Amino acid sequence: MLKKTREKRYESTLQKMIQKIEKKGFIEIKADYADYETPAKLVSQNNSDEYIPDATALNRLGNKAYFEISRKIKETEKLVNKWKVLETLANIKRGVFQIFVPHGSMKFTKELVNKYNINAELVKL
Repeated sequence: MLKKTREKRYESTLQKMIQKIEKKGFIEIKADYADYETPAKLVSQNNSDEYIPDATALNRLGNKAYFEISRKIKETEKLVNKWKVLETLANIKRGVFQIFVPHGSMKFTKELVNKYNINAELVKL
């Protein structure tokens, strides 16, 4: 029951994020959501971990953008590694990396971003 509640909350948050991305003018949006193609799987060169961004898109200039939804978790190592990979790819492709932050997660997200020097734009959801 709790897992289903979490999944519904994630789906709802993902839908809000996609709507914001569309309003900002991004195109070719990919997300693991109904009627959207799933983003490509990324593999870290450091440890062979695989990551799938919550969403990707192209901006008006055709540069790649990566989007994540912040989730409060206790074990942050994989989350930080994923964010670092997405940040690096965004820099290489002259794109952007945005983390969408649901209500109640801003302090957690800011602390991680600052502690691990992650260059990401934080967007309130």
